[in-house]
Amino acid sequence: MKAYVSRFDLRLFRAIFNYRRDSFLPAFFRVISFIGGGYFYFLFAIYMYFAQPELFKPTMFVSLIGFGIHLPIYFILKNMIRRVRPFNAHNDIDNMVYPIDEFSFPSGHTAAAFLVAFIISHFIPALAVYMYIYASLVGLSRIYVGVHYPSDIIAGAAFGTGVGWGAVYIVNHFIC
Repeated sequence: MKAYVSRFDLRLFRAIFNYRRDSFLPAFFRVISFIGGGYFYFLFAIYMYFAQPELFKPTMFVSLIGFGIHLPIYFILKNMIRRVRPFNAHNDIDNMVYPIDEFSFPSGHTAAAFLVAFIISHFIPALAVYMYIYASLVGLSRIYVGVHYPSDIIAGAAFGTGVGWGAVYIVNHFIC
């Protein structure tokens, strides 16, 4: 079963990766990947402070709890599983960005994007569709730039969503 999943994962990776020939997509996905590294979250916090001041504190509080849960578990998973990145595992795959760590599973960019999407959607439901489109684009960008397999993205999305749900639950049931 594991071999089948790995072959399917690599085939799906290559199907997405092969669209790099299109003119605007490399630049687009590089920007999305860069923004998914955390810059968007800082800008969104500034927006919340000025445009949604009544939601700023609760959103930031839940976000701090969420990232406080996310980061240690993420680092433990990354270093326990130690999955080699696509561009390191296959000579015919090159990377368009340089990741900050060596391993690919799960995708930290994707986990953070889905964590933030969940939290923002909880507090501002009207933004849910946009936040999940953004989070999905972050995940897709990580495949496109050659640093993650699709299963890394799926795991990151599930992990980030689960941590977001957990952070909201903790605040609603134990703190507030």
